[in-house]
Amino acid sequence: MNKIVSNILCLAVATHCWAEDNASCNVGFFTHENPQIQIAVTSEDIEVQRFVNLGLKECLYGHNTGAASYFDEALALDEHCVLAHIGMLMITPLRSDLYREHLKKLNECLDAAPLTPVEEWYVATFIQYLNGDLTGAAKAFQDRAAMYRRDTMAACWDIILNLYAGEAYETLQPRADKLVASCPDAPLAHFCRAIIDQYAAKPSAAALESARKAVSLTEKSIHPVINQLAGHLLYRAGEYSAAKSCFDNTLKAADASSEAHVAALLYQHALSIASGDKNSWVSALKTARTLSEKAPATPPADDGGLLHYWEGKTLLLRMLVLQKTPPGGAAINMAAKSCNAPEGHPLRIVQDCLVESIRARSLAETGRITTATATFTKAEQHLLRLQKEGESYVQTGGITHTCYQRALRACSGALYRAKLALYRDSADIWKPYLDDILNRPEPRMLPPILPHSADKS
Repeated sequence: MNKIVSNILCLAVATHCWAEDNASCNVGFFTHENPQIQIAVTSEDIEVQRFVNLGLKECLYGHNTGAASYFDEALALDEHCVLAHIGMLMITPLRSDLYREHLKKLNECLDAAPLTPVEEWYVATFIQYLNGDLTGAAKAFQDRAAMYRRDTMAACWDIILNLYAGEAYETLQPRADKLVASCPDAPLAHFCRAIIDQYAAKPSAAALESARKAVSLTEKSIHPVINQLAGHLLYRAGEYSAAKSCFDNTLKAADASSEAHVAALLYQHALSIASGDKNSWVSALKTARTLSEKAPATPPADDGGLLHYWEGKTLLLRMLVLQKTPPGGAAINMAAKSCNAPEGHPLRIVQDCLVESIRARSLAETGRITTATATFTKAEQHLLRLQKEGESYVQTGGITHTCYQRALRACSGALYRAKLALYRDSADIWKPYLDDILNRPEPRMLPPILPHSADKS
C-alpha cells in the first residue's frame, strides 16, 4: 500500500513539474526574435511577451538602457503588464519620480492581473529581490531551476544573483556548464558561464570559449556588455588582439556615458601598457592625460560617469606607478594636476596616496632615503584614511564600492613599490605582497546593477 501511495505521489510531482516546465518555456517557436530563454507572459498582445523577456535578459546583462527600451515597448502595448512594471522598478533609481510612477501602477495592476502560477512566482520573487533580499531571491531561483529543468530563465537568474550574493565559483560552475549545455545557442547562457570567471586571476578555457561564443551569437547586433566582458576576460588571458576587437565593438555600440563605454576606454590603455612597446607606452601616457582631464569635474550620478570620475581622474597617476624608471617631479605634478580631486572627497585621499607613494619611490631610488622615509609615512597615513572611508562603501555596494576597491588596490600596489625601493635589503619580504596584489583579480568592472547599484534620487 505504501509503495502504491509513493508511486502516486511521484507521478503527481512529475506531472506538476511537466506542467510547470511547459507553462514557463513552451511559449512559442524559439528564434532570434523570440528568445529561447524565456517565460510565458499573460497579455492580449503576444508581442508583450517577447519584449518583457528581452527586457529581463538585458537586466541580467546589466544593460539598463536596453532593458528600459524593451519594457517601454511592452508597456506601450499593454500598460497593465505586471512584469514590465517590475522590470522598470529593477532598473530605475530608487525614490525617483519614475520609480514612484511604476510602483503606483504596479500596485494598481497586481490585484486585477490574470497571472498564471508561474508568473505569480516570478512576481513574488522579483518583489522579494526589490525589497533587498538578494540572498533569499537568489536561493529561490536556485531551487526553482533545480526543480524545473526547462525553466532556463530561472537558471540564468540563479547564476547571476548567486554570483552577486558571493557564492563560490566551485558551486556556480557546474550549474553554468549545465545551462550552456541546455541552451548552446543562447548568448545569455554563455554570458552566465563567462561572467563567473571575471574574478579569476586567469579565466578558464570554458569561460573564454563562452565569451567568444556570446560575442559571435550577437555579432549582427553588437551587444556592448557582452563585448566588454569578453574583452575583459581575453585581456586577462593575454589575448590582446582579440580583446582590442571586443573593446572596439563596445565603444561602437555603448552609450558614451555608460559604464561599459568608459570601462572599454580604460582597458584600451591597459592594452597599450601590456604590449610593452615604448611608443605604445608614450602614446598611452598622453592619452591617459587627455582622458583624466576630460573626466567629470565633480562626482556624477550615473554609473558610467562615476567610473570615469574615479578611474579616469587617477589613470595618469596609476600609469606612473607602473613606469619602470621612477618619474620626475614635473611628471608627478602634471599627473596630480590632471586628477585635481576636490578637498574632502575620498578621491582626493587616493590622489594624495598615489602622489606620495610615487614620490617616495623616486626619492628612494635616487638615494634621498631620509626624505623618502618621511614621504612614505605620509602615503601610509593616506592609505589608512582611505581604508577608514571604505567602511561606508562596503554598505553602499554597486559601482561606488567597485571604484573604492580598485582605488584601494592601486594605492596598496603603489605603496609596496615604494617600499621595495626604500627597503631594498628586505625586498624578499615585501615582494610577495606586491606580487599578490598584482596577481589578484581586479574588482569587477561590471557591478551588480540589480536591484540598484546606487541611490540616485
